[in-house]
Amino acid sequence: MRKVFRISRSASEWSPVHVVHVTDGVHIGRGECGELPYAGDTPQSVEAGILEIAASLNDCGTPERLHAAFPASSARNAVDAALWDLACKRQGRSIWDLTGVAHRPSLEIDFTIGIADLDEMCRSAAALREQGYREIKIKVDARDVVATVSAIAAAAPGAKFIVDANEAWSFEQLQDVAPRLSTLGVVLIEQPLHRDADHALEGWKSPVALFADESCDTCDDIARLAPRYDGFNIKLDKCGGLTEALAIVRAARARGKGLMVGCAGATSLGLAPAYVVGTLCDHRDLDSAGMHFDDRTAGMAYEHGEIRSFTSALWG
Repeated sequence: MRKVFRISRSASEWSPVHVVHVTDGVHIGRGECGELPYAGDTPQSVEAGILEIAASLNDCGTPERLHAAFPASSARNAVDAALWDLACKRQGRSIWDLTGVAHRPSLEIDFTIGIADLDEMCRSAAALREQGYREIKIKVDARDVVATVSAIAAAAPGAKFIVDANEAWSFEQLQDVAPRLSTLGVVLIEQPLHRDADHALEGWKSPVALFADESCDTCDDIARLAPRYDGFNIKLDKCGGLTEALAIVRAARARGKGLMVGCAGATSLGLAPAYVVGTLCDHRDLDSAGMHFDDRTAGMAYEHGEIRSFTSALWG
């Protein structure tokens, strides 16, 4: 990565990804996944998951059958994406045709500032505003939250902010800081409490929209979490691929909930199916390829606070 990326529970200098190729003997489909350490992923466990699916691929060779046969995981995401890509190549049709999702040539996205020295975070925010970003995501822990966001807001006037605590706060801290953050241009607070403690949110009305990330993996979580959150952050590695992500979109929208699509260190190859989901979301955190020194050939471009759509040379 271009710089060490810190969140409340960890710091990363590089972003591990796994690439799957699926072939019918003529065409090759590709998919990519990352790793979710908080969910127990290791390089070995993801590889083992991919090989387990590969051993059964003749019986689950479509995204729908894969979804039915294996639980959500990073490994399933990579294979799911490869199967979608293979289907596009075999049929000579785009992912937009196969999913029925309307293509958009670009999407407005946020860009994330990791935890760092406050002056550095302010400089990053100012630079992002100069580049055209209208929404900036700020990673925080439990320390000096309001002072940190206030300084960054002053450095990036006119921006809207997403504050992501990655489970670092108590309910009491959330109650204290949320009203003050609402005056600083913060439009969304992401996963403020630990996923095992967010039952405290039921019955409390936050002055800032609350979105679940670590708490929400699949479509099965939506009904349970709906009384606690205003929306959900969909990540393909959490939910196990584009197939499940589209189901989450339908379930969340049926309950009138907001949606965000996120990423976990993906290159443009891993971001491509997330881009499809992003066309259906209110917020799009698809910045990971822009944090790397290098990206894939035919990777997506970041311009003026937007990400440009992928072509079939990359995926789909």
